[in-house]
Amino acid sequence: MFHGKYPEKNIIILALITAILIVYWQVQKFDFINYDDQIYVTQNYQIQTGLTYKTFIYSFTDVRTSNWHPLTILSHALDWQLFANKAGGHHWTNLVLHIFNTILLFLLLNAMTGAIWRSAAVAALFALHPINVESVAWVAERKNLLSTFFWFLTMLFYVWYVRKPGWKRYILVFLCFALGLMAKPMLVTLPFVLLLMDFWPLNRLRINNGNNISVASVAPVEVKKAKWTALLLEKIPLFVLTAISISFTVYAAKSFGTVAHFGVIPLSQRIFNAIVSYVIYLKKMFWPTDLAVFYPLYEISIKQMLPAVLLLLIVTVICARFYRKCPYLSVGWLWFLGTLVPVIGIVQVGSQAMADRYAYVTFIGLFIAVVWLLADLMRTRILQIVAGILLVIILVALSITTFYQVAYWKNSSILFERALHITGSNFLAHVVMGDELVQQNRIDEGIKHFKASISINPQNPANYMGLVGLGHAYTLKGRNEEAITVFKQALAINPNLDEAYYRIGFVLSQLGRLDESIAAYRNAVKLYSEHPLYHSNLGNAYLAKGNVGEAIKEFQAVLRIQPANVVAHNNLGMLYMNQGRTDEAMKHFEEAIKIQPQFANAHYRLSLLLKQKGLNEKALYHLNEAVKINPEFGSLKN
Repeated sequence: MFHGKYPEKNIIILALITAILIVYWQVQKFDFINYDDQIYVTQNYQIQTGLTYKTFIYSFTDVRTSNWHPLTILSHALDWQLFANKAGGHHWTNLVLHIFNTILLFLLLNAMTGAIWRSAAVAALFALHPINVESVAWVAERKNLLSTFFWFLTMLFYVWYVRKPGWKRYILVFLCFALGLMAKPMLVTLPFVLLLMDFWPLNRLRINNGNNISVASVAPVEVKKAKWTALLLEKIPLFVLTAISISFTVYAAKSFGTVAHFGVIPLSQRIFNAIVSYVIYLKKMFWPTDLAVFYPLYEISIKQMLPAVLLLLIVTVICARFYRKCPYLSVGWLWFLGTLVPVIGIVQVGSQAMADRYAYVTFIGLFIAVVWLLADLMRTRILQIVAGILLVIILVALSITTFYQVAYWKNSSILFERALHITGSNFLAHVVMGDELVQQNRIDEGIKHFKASISINPQNPANYMGLVGLGHAYTLKGRNEEAITVFKQALAINPNLDEAYYRIGFVLSQLGRLDESIAAYRNAVKLYSEHPLYHSNLGNAYLAKGNVGEAIKEFQAVLRIQPANVVAHNNLGMLYMNQGRTDEAMKHFEEAIKIQPQFANAHYRLSLLLKQKGLNEKALYHLNEAVKINPEFGSLKN
């Protein structure tokens, strides 16, 4: 990473690391966010077993995140093994990845162009721009950081390959690209970016009416030129990986029902939103003060769309006009336009109009275009000094803005209050705020937010989220029949909503309607068989019905998913104890105590079994422990 022969590079790298740490230092004290962090970490019980063979298999087969990204899942499993539920550790991993990405970007640009200070300026903009806060401060966006890490590694190995082409060097390009796709499918556009790099700055493309482009900052080593068809054929293995990744991603999104069909969001509206979003991204690059975690879709008229089309066309024509004299303009602009294509909304996954995290890689193209253009314009010494001062001012302003933007990610309440302030009618922000208030036992306030979410757009297919939240709030208020009705409304929108079935089962069990409760729980388990709470509650329902055999199977399923579940160990211990299966019962009580030494009931039950075996001294020890923890067990002493 550090270069003894190039002290200026070392200084730049240290400056970049220091700046990032200053701006993002506060993340170590942040919580998990009640949006996507659950499915990736806090309620992903599979990754909570750590890096095991089972977790490895799960990472390659799970699609509940609407993505296929096994490398990301494994990184979360490693974090859980290291930090468990301490959110600060997970945030630090994200921060370290952002630091590595910044350094790799600097080294990459410098390797391709030899322009050390321009490369440093682009890396600094990437490191400190507020729009990248979402990718760094959100644990669930590990996929963005990890995939970008392999994006840059792929490009660095590609530069190495270009200098001396050969299949051994190409294999490293191929492997890094494959790993990046297994972190996030955003890399599907990378082969096209490599083609852009062939044009500039690597200068590999043989142009019919002139071999060279007019710019000094091209590849600092000689490269063999080729026709565009040869360069395209060279990347066929990468395009094959792209096609495989796209097929996996579409399958995952469809399996979990996150791809909106054209009957819900018409193609014309998607195109309008894509065009306007491009312009909004540009605006946020130059004036990033209105950033939010979620931007809801809204209807865009032709009058709103036409000025955006005009602006995009003007910029495109200017870049094309100067493609020889200023090739970085065309490359940077096409980098921006092209890398946004998978997430611009033509294929609509989710309910957002756009997202800050999508700019993490895409803005690099714009940064390159702006920095190289200004550097070429500032030819005199005085202008270069002015440009340097201006850059420092911009970076300081960005750092301050980013520091305050990071602070909004401290917890879900602050983050989504900010989203409501920025975006106004934001159905998702209302849902998350409702969940937060319910967790704080401010149920009536939570109900208002859930109702507000549903009322914003009654036809929104994502309304099931507000309905599930509302039903849960009704349950807590004792309004059980209303809760069941609302959950069924959610299922009418999304029949694969396991949480709605689970909550219906819970309400029905409270009402004593055990057969219906069991049926609802079984539907939840069928849809999501790896949720320990579903199996646990189904086991309790079976037990209430007197079906001990089925109850045991469900508690065993809990331990298969969550081996350290003390309640399941205790339940199985008591059931085996009642069946006279003493040795099996003892093992579960002992395991429960090992996991949770202050588990009084397990101590007491174990003491009874030990006494039966004539191990009076051990029995007395566990009985005394039970009494010490809970004095009520003292009345049960003989």
